[in-house]
Amino acid sequence: MKQPVKPDPPSQPERPQVVERVASILRAISTQGAAGARLKDIAVDTGIARPSVHRLLSELAAVAYVTQGADKRYRLGTALFSLGLSAPHPIRDLSAIRVLAQELADHCGDVVYVALRKFDGVHYLLRAEGSYPIRTHLVAVNDSKPFTASYSGLALLAQLEESERNSLINKLVLDAPSDWVEERRHHLERQIRDKIEDVRNLGYCSGKNIVMPGIAGMAAPIPSATRPPYMSVSISAIEERLHADRVKELAPRLLRTARAMSEYIE
Repeated sequence: MKQPVKPDPPSQPERPQVVERVASILRAISTQGAAGARLKDIAVDTGIARPSVHRLLSELAAVAYVTQGADKRYRLGTALFSLGLSAPHPIRDLSAIRVLAQELADHCGDVVYVALRKFDGVHYLLRAEGSYPIRTHLVAVNDSKPFTASYSGLALLAQLEESERNSLINKLVLDAPSDWVEERRHHLERQIRDKIEDVRNLGYCSGKNIVMPGIAGMAAPIPSATRPPYMSVSISAIEERLHADRVKELAPRLLRTARAMSEYIE
């Protein structure tokens, strides 16, 4: 007589791993920059229960990966800096990337930037100058910008998880004059979301009067063979220089440059 087959026990939802939780907490803190993050905001941003967040923060503080100030806000700790110094650099040949950036600048005549993703935005590694006499020197090498404050940042903003991306767009941190931003806030948010869709559909984004009045730009993520894109290459110009027809003309060259740069990064 055949024995009845016992049904499989109902599957239990997989519990989030500790490493994933720690990583999401560190990301949530990093997006607040020097201002620091409140415990309740970290819990909301990560979706982790507040008591669990508090316990993990205490453990991270014990090894100096986070620190809590007198204002009760949490910030990244100095131990993370030391840890980062020991990590291998993902860029194998920055000089080769510099040559490619200069070739693009010579082709378009405008300013070309290469930027690297940080937790809370982008960090500018190099700038190449074109021959056009009117230039947009809004960013210097080694400057950092929030994701929403530059075209390079918008290209990399498209690579983030939807929840993190929405949080950053809703905060809308720009370097533009505050009155200009407040008058256009909802319109700017819609434009930024449109540019993210362009990155996904076209491989690049372009626009004008989004991150700064009178400034136009176009940017593409640099592909990586080992991880989601974490670098971008961009062209920055005055508004009149990057009209729609010229954007279409420059887009193939921008994308070819991004692909060529990918050969020199991990």
